[in-house]
Amino acid sequence: MTRDFQHYQPMDFMHAALIALIKLVKAIRFYPPEHPTLNQLSIDTLEAIRPLLQDGNLAITVRKDRILHQDKACGQEQAIIRGLAHFLFARRIQQLLFLPELTARDLTIFARSVSFKPADIQEMGGLQELLLAEQATGIWINELDLSVIRAAKERVRHRAEKSSVGGDEQSLESSTEAEQDKHLEGVATETTGDSPLEEQFLDLLTLEQILTQLPREASERRFKQLLCRLPAQVRQHLAEEHLSLVLQTFRILASLHGNRQLTKSRRIDVLHCLNQLAGLDVLNFLIETLCVRGIPNSLRDQNMQTLVFLRDKAIPPLLHRLAGEKDAFARKLLSITLTKLGTSAIPDLLSALQDERWYVVRNVVAILGHIGSPRTSSYLHPLLWHDDLRIAREVIRALARIGGDQAVESLLQLVDSGHRELYPQAIIALGSMRNPSAVPNLVKIIKSRDLFMKKTELKTSAIKALGRIGCPEAAPELERMAKRRPLWGGARRTALRIQAIAALGQIGSPSSRPIMESLCRERDQRIAQSASRAMNQWPNI
Repeated sequence: MTRDFQHYQPMDFMHAALIALIKLVKAIRFYPPEHPTLNQLSIDTLEAIRPLLQDGNLAITVRKDRILHQDKACGQEQAIIRGLAHFLFARRIQQLLFLPELTARDLTIFARSVSFKPADIQEMGGLQELLLAEQATGIWINELDLSVIRAAKERVRHRAEKSSVGGDEQSLESSTEAEQDKHLEGVATETTGDSPLEEQFLDLLTLEQILTQLPREASERRFKQLLCRLPAQVRQHLAEEHLSLVLQTFRILASLHGNRQLTKSRRIDVLHCLNQLAGLDVLNFLIETLCVRGIPNSLRDQNMQTLVFLRDKAIPPLLHRLAGEKDAFARKLLSITLTKLGTSAIPDLLSALQDERWYVVRNVVAILGHIGSPRTSSYLHPLLWHDDLRIAREVIRALARIGGDQAVESLLQLVDSGHRELYPQAIIALGSMRNPSAVPNLVKIIKSRDLFMKKTELKTSAIKALGRIGCPEAAPELERMAKRRPLWGGARRTALRIQAIAALGQIGSPSSRPIMESLCRERDQRIAQSASRAMNQWPNI
C-alpha cells in the first residue's frame, strides 16, 4: 500500500484528510443517524486518513486560525481549513491524536460529538468524555501520552465487560439517544458563532443534501444560505441523467412557496430563488429533456408540470422550440405543455400568429383552439380567409372547440361566402358546436332551390349539423324534406330524405311522431327502415 502513495507528499494526504473530515462533520448536521450517505462518508474519511497512519499515530495541532502537522501549516491558504481550525479551537481542541486502530465508527462519533454547541460539550464533560462514553478509542483529544491513553482504554474495556445487557448497555443507549436528540435539536437552531466555518461547510453540500435540509431547516439565516447555493448547484446538474434531481428541486421549492405556515420572508426568499433558477439555460434543459424519446412517462409528466408551474418564464422558450421543431412527437409534447399553460400563454400565442411560416401559425391556432378562450375568436376570424388552406382548416377546428356566438358568427360568414373548399367543413363544425343560433342559417341551406342537385353534399352536411344540434326549430323543414317524394334525381333525393329522417330521430320532437310512423309504412324499404331505426333511437317515443 505504501508503494501506491510514494508519489504523494504527506501534506497532500493531510489536506485530503481534513477536507474529508469537514464533509463528515457537516453531513452529521444534515443526515439522521445510520443514513447510508453518512455511513459512506465515515468510510471515505477513514480511507483518507489511513495513508497518514502507515507509520503509526497521527498527531495534529489546532490553533485558532490554522492546523499544523509536523509543525507545518496545512492548507493555510484555504478559508475552509482555517474555518475548521476555528471550529475545533472553539470546542477547546488543541491536539488531536488518531491511532492506527481508528475505525469509521470512531469518526462518526467524533463528528457527532464535535457538532454539539461548545457550551453543551462542556456541560457533558468535554469531548474526550463523550468519546469514551461511546467507547470511541481511536481518537484522543489534547492527550499525547500513550501510557495515559492505554490506562484510559483499559478502563473503558473493564467498564464494557461489567456492563450487563439489560443495565449499563441500556443506560448507554438511552444516553446516546438523548445526546442525538439534543444534537438534532441543535441542528434546527441558530448557529453559535461558527459562521465562517458554516459558510465553508455549506459550499461542500451536495444538491441532495441541500434539498434534504431545506424543508426542515429552522434557522432563518441558514435557510437563506441554502437557497443561495441552489441555483449554482442545479446548473451543475443540467444533464439528462440528473433530470429527476433538477425536477425535485423545483418540486420542493414549489411546496415551500405554497406552504402558508412559512414566514413571509422565507416565502419571498423561495420566490427569489425560483426566479434565479428559471434562467434560459435551465428552461432550455427542461424543454430539451421534455422532447427526448425514451424518458419515463412519470418523469416527463413531472417535467411538464414544472414548466407549467414556471408559467410566463417558460412560454417564450417553448414557443421558440415549437417553431423550429421538426419531430412530430416533440411538437405534440410542446403543444400540450403550452395548452396546459392556459390563458397565461394567450398573449404570446396571439403574437405568434404574425409569423410568416405557415406551420408555425397552424400550430399556434391549434393550441388556441385547445385552450378554448372565447376572447381569441376575434383574432382567429381573419385567418378563415388565409391564402393557405391548411391554416384556414385549422381555424375552423379551433373555432369549433372554442364555441360561443362569436365563433358561430365567423363560421356562418364562411358558409355564406360559398367558399367551395371550406364551407362543408364549416357546416360540420357548426353541428359539433351544438349552438342553436346556427339553426336558421342551416335551415336556409336545406331550403335553397337546387333543381340540378348540385348542392346535395352541402345540404347533407347541413342536415347532419341540424341533427347534432338537436333543436326542435329545425324539425318542420326536416319533416317536409323527409316526406317529399322525388320526381327526378331519385337516388340523391332519397339520400337526402334518409338523412333528414336520421336528423329527426336525433332531435326527437314529439310533433314529428305521426310523420315518422307514416314513413315506417313507406313502400320504399330504404325509407321505411330508416324511419324505423330513427324511432328506435328516439328518446321521446
